[in-house]
Amino acid sequence: MAVDRAIAVPATSPTTRSRGSFTATLVVANGGLRTVLFPIPIITIFWKDQIGMSLTDIMVLQAIFSFAAVVFEFPAGYAADRLGRRTSLSIGAMLWVVGWVLYALGATFTGVVAAEVVLGGSIAFTSGADSALLFTALQHADRGTEYPRWESRLRATSQASEAVSASVGGYLYSLGPRLPFWLQVPFALLALTSVTAMKEPPRAAIEHRASHVLQAWRIIRHTLLYHARLRAAIVLSVVLNLSTFVMVWLIQPYMQRRGIPAPWFGPLWALASLYLATVTLLSARVAERVGRDPVLLACCALIAVAYGGLAGSTHAVAVAFYLCFMTIRGLQVPLLINVLQRDAPDDARASVLSLNALVFRLGFVLVGPPVGLLVDRLGLDRALAVLGVGFVAASLGALRAFRRAHTRPLVAIAH
Repeated sequence: MAVDRAIAVPATSPTTRSRGSFTATLVVANGGLRTVLFPIPIITIFWKDQIGMSLTDIMVLQAIFSFAAVVFEFPAGYAADRLGRRTSLSIGAMLWVVGWVLYALGATFTGVVAAEVVLGGSIAFTSGADSALLFTALQHADRGTEYPRWESRLRATSQASEAVSASVGGYLYSLGPRLPFWLQVPFALLALTSVTAMKEPPRAAIEHRASHVLQAWRIIRHTLLYHARLRAAIVLSVVLNLSTFVMVWLIQPYMQRRGIPAPWFGPLWALASLYLATVTLLSARVAERVGRDPVLLACCALIAVAYGGLAGSTHAVAVAFYLCFMTIRGLQVPLLINVLQRDAPDDARASVLSLNALVFRLGFVLVGPPVGLLVDRLGLDRALAVLGVGFVAASLGALRAFRRAHTRPLVAIAH
């Protein structure tokens, strides 16, 4: 038996097509506004120097952030499918404003935790809902086949926005440690404004013969237990994302130990983000030419190159190996999200994408604090070598499972 699901009705009205294209454009613009992140290139040294946190504290903080996202993640995605993706984005945008105000005012570990929890909720209500709305809007604009490139544009716009804002983050920090956080607030308000201008395409009514809790459980069970392709894609996505996400919090201490001045953190972060945006834009075309599986195998190989290069050199120029992580993110994220979008049921698409994000966040809750302890006890260079070996082994195992799963037929969502 199949879970009750809406049947997508192709759009033929010129007005509907126009609204779909306009909403898709707004989703991309909103992604750019939400990733104006002035504090990102200096956030780790802010925590260390202004709040007095160790690397273990920092990883615990990020584990708390991830746990908050876990608590909100799947319920938010499920709500997006049932109440509307635009509604979910609106909640996320309002929490985004509140979170940055709390950050600008926070002066203790507890204050920072409060801000991180609210921001975690914001990301949960946005993750999955934006891509699902983009997918649906393009379908109603009769441009559904263009989704992989629009997803790449969404991510590239976000990364370019992060790059531009990060380029001045170090300079703003030198003027005042809290200035980067206060400047986040007006851009968060603009992001909220862009959501209010979106129009969600109409969907067929969904007949519910079961409670929301039971429906949600069926989606989880279907995705993680019965649908081998969805499960394998999520596992591979989580492993690859964890291998790069860990370095987001370690690269600033790495640069600091290599003698790179703090004002350079912003421009270097900006260059890395612009590089990431370029790779993301090329991801779909590279996969079309080379093939999806060879691209994913290359991502696994780059993990070894990245961690090995950073761990094996004491020169400041070794920071260039961080671009390997940007290459991994730029190539694999659009590819694997497209796999999830294609295999997920239409009325559970945001739920599946949120479930993917939830598993990733839960993974970081488990991995983050031990990584902090590893760095504090072994030292950064030796810890990087250990992490490289572990992530390479995990990614190759996940890729093997992914390739095997894609030899199996699609599975209907089951009761």
